[in-house]
Amino acid sequence: MAYSNINSNVFRPGVTHTLSATTTSGATRTSAFTTQINQVMVTVTAACFVEFGGTPTALVASSVYLAAGTPYIFSVSEANKAAAITGTGTASVYVTELSR
Repeated sequence: MAYSNINSNVFRPGVTHTLSATTTSGATRTSAFTTQINQVMVTVTAACFVEFGGTPTALVASSVYLAAGTPYIFSVSEANKAAAITGTGTASVYVTELSR
């Protein structure tokens, strides 16, 4: 019987970036993620859309939809940033850097 690494989904939380997402905040970005960070966890207080990249702009029409209250883990490149926008209302967006 082969065993896999049972800790493959265990991460150490690091810096948490906070964004205030609104219907016009698509170009508001976090600071760059720390060197050697390849995963982030994103949690939002209201439904919104997120985008990652060197200079991301979140758009309702094409960015990733996130439901409120559910943690999502994304693979990112080091030095990327996150941006967020809502379709209606406002949301707090928490982007936590994860390491092993």
